[in-house]
Amino acid sequence: MWWLVWIVLALGALGTGALLLLRLWRQAKALGREAAAAGELTARLDPGEPAPVAPHVPGATGDRATLAAAVAARARIADERGRRRRARLARAGARWHAHGLTDRPVTPAEPAPLAARE
Repeated sequence: MWWLVWIVLALGALGTGALLLLRLWRQAKALGREAAAAGELTARLDPGEPAPVAPHVPGATGDRATLAAAVAARARIADERGRRRRARLARAGARWHAHGLTDRPVTPAEPAPLAARE
């Protein structure tokens, strides 16, 4: 009698596997159709090759004016970061002094001029 139970279970497993494979096959076919439609749409929307763009190369091989502007911008950004860092440290030192964590108040150091740093 157990052989009948095992046969029913085996047939049920085979039937379930067949149904899962059929569903997977149908979904794969639908995915292929959607991919083909997307490819056609992309082909219609693509205007072709874009116009070549000259690369921007700052540095020793680039334009001197561009290099000078990049160096000036870098120096300006570094000065601004230094100013913000000194202000932040001064605020923290004042706060620590107010809580009695330091002996004397911290005063912000004056930044060195740009010409002196070079």
